[in-house]
Amino acid sequence: MPRLRLRDDDGSKTSGNAHRDAWSLAEGLFAGIRNVVSHTVAENQADEQRALEQLAAVNVLARWVDDARVVSAP
Repeated sequence: MPRLRLRDDDGSKTSGNAHRDAWSLAEGLFAGIRNVVSHTVAENQADEQRALEQLAAVNVLARWVDDARVVSAP
């Protein structure tokens, strides 16, 4: 199964942290942003600024994924 590598795994904490950080960001975005409007339409009218901020957060994750290298699992 292919996997994404955000940076080369050199055994350092930095390379491990990069992968953990991306995973955590993805989980947080999914939990915090996904379908917010459909769950509380009347009380959550997202304004343009909030939408742009959410897009920026998702864009960070998308950039990391786009820059990642695909490797085959052993």
